[in-house]
Amino acid sequence: MSYQVLARKWRPQVFEEVTGQETVTKTLQNAITSGRIAHAFLFSGVRGVGKTTTARILAKALNCHDGPTPRPCGQCVSCTEIAASGSVDVLEIDAASNRRIDDVRELRESVRYGTARDRFKIFIIDEVHMLTNEAFNALLKTLEEPPAHVKLILATTEHHKIPVTITSRCQQYDFKPIPFNLILDRLRLICGEEGIEVSDYGLRAVTSISQGSMRDAQSTLDRVIAFAGRQITDDDVRSLLGVVDEKLVSATFEAILNGDRGDLIRQTRELADQGIEPLNFCRKLVEHVRNLMVCRVAGWETKLVNLPDTEKEIVLGQAEKLSEIDLIRFYDVLSRTESDLRWHLHPAIHLEMTLVKLIELSRLPLLEDLIGQLQAGGSKPMAEPANQGSALRPEPRMPAAARPAVVEPPPTRRKFRSDEDAPAAPAPLPSDGPEPGPYAEPDEQIGGDPVHHLLTALQQQQHHRVYGALHEAENNGSLRFQTGMLHARVSSTIHANTLQDPANQQIIKEQLFRIVGTDCGITIEIEGGEPERRQDPTEHPGVRSLIEKYPGKIIVQRKMEN
Repeated sequence: MSYQVLARKWRPQVFEEVTGQETVTKTLQNAITSGRIAHAFLFSGVRGVGKTTTARILAKALNCHDGPTPRPCGQCVSCTEIAASGSVDVLEIDAASNRRIDDVRELRESVRYGTARDRFKIFIIDEVHMLTNEAFNALLKTLEEPPAHVKLILATTEHHKIPVTITSRCQQYDFKPIPFNLILDRLRLICGEEGIEVSDYGLRAVTSISQGSMRDAQSTLDRVIAFAGRQITDDDVRSLLGVVDEKLVSATFEAILNGDRGDLIRQTRELADQGIEPLNFCRKLVEHVRNLMVCRVAGWETKLVNLPDTEKEIVLGQAEKLSEIDLIRFYDVLSRTESDLRWHLHPAIHLEMTLVKLIELSRLPLLEDLIGQLQAGGSKPMAEPANQGSALRPEPRMPAAARPAVVEPPPTRRKFRSDEDAPAAPAPLPSDGPEPGPYAEPDEQIGGDPVHHLLTALQQQQHHRVYGALHEAENNGSLRFQTGMLHARVSSTIHANTLQDPANQQIIKEQLFRIVGTDCGITIEIEGGEPERRQDPTEHPGVRSLIEKYPGKIIVQRKMEN
């Protein structure tokens, strides 16, 4: 007999051998036992989880000489022919290649005729979602009221593409992806029966690639056996499948935790030497972050993490050094990188930059800290991100008191006093509001810092330009109130012109009077010298020529757009 691949050789022959679909198989067995057998079934699920296999077992259970029975004998002519896909009363149709309305019409003609030998005439239509809309419509009547000797079993990997008129006429069964441990146990059984020597690491690597598909796992194992023979080493599995070693992933995260940027770059170079695609490595990093999160929030004693016991202590140790916030940030960055690597021109370089970025994430403030600073008016210094339990602090920020003082030469600036020696500022910026009237009565018993009360009052009364200018000076540590005088030093000429505007100074003086109860002065310091002044239109040669030629006076000045 010619060689059979493992997926065919080890195909389940009874309901009990179907792995990971106990809900479906038990329901079908109970329906057969009680005689409540539907006329049409719809099996849906991802590839390689047992849909067609279950359809064949159901056909054997219905047409077995001892049946209908929940456990077909597998020895009679009907069972052996169905297992070999040679029964004249069980027809398997590929809807991908027989999708037209004419093909469905031929099926309807076949339905009219009785069975050749067996109890039922069974039609198994695989990938039924590939039928055209016209073909689906032609199938409706047959699905709704087929002859008593006809059973229809539809199988699909894309349930959402099936029209509702079809699904409502069928008994639906959803096949789930097969759990990791069940696939691993099945592969161990196959290797033991076939005399294949392979480590637990190799079987785990094959299982992880399958992503819940038993057929994919068996096909991958077939490929590994063809490559390495009956004695499979871990290196054989890694070189053939491009599997990323868990030790390399753990070492990479250890370098991130230690802030070792050079080691991270060396790790990515090692990936290239081993022929590992950056995209595959990034996927393993995402999976590792997920395992760290599960271990941190649910503990190691959980079936949610599929790792060998040798990795247990390493993962637990790393999970204790990271907070949930760190892990969420890591997952967000790595998942975006995984998407970018699909089209990036330089994936290895992009991965290197991402790994270095993970170290720098510890320097970024948390969102709640930024919101708290904004709610405080931006006057409070930003607190260090409080990620309790996080070891991601390779270069912690030094407190202000411990930082070495840096002596810099004072910038050249010119001092102005608003009441005495300030030169007249031509064409000042317009004020924020109407000209203030006489001072209001001072508020009683206002304590605390007058600067803080002044900024709060300006913000509440929506004097935005004045508030912005003083807030800039306050952020630079150059806004203070001392002995009845407000001292402000700004670097922006726009803010300087705003504070020199008499109307805006009147607003500031009125607010200070309400706060401290006395008249106050204002001193403005401008870094870099005198602020830029607007050109007086009357100084323009063309304007002077017009005034001399046509005596008059300027009533309105208006800036014209080009």
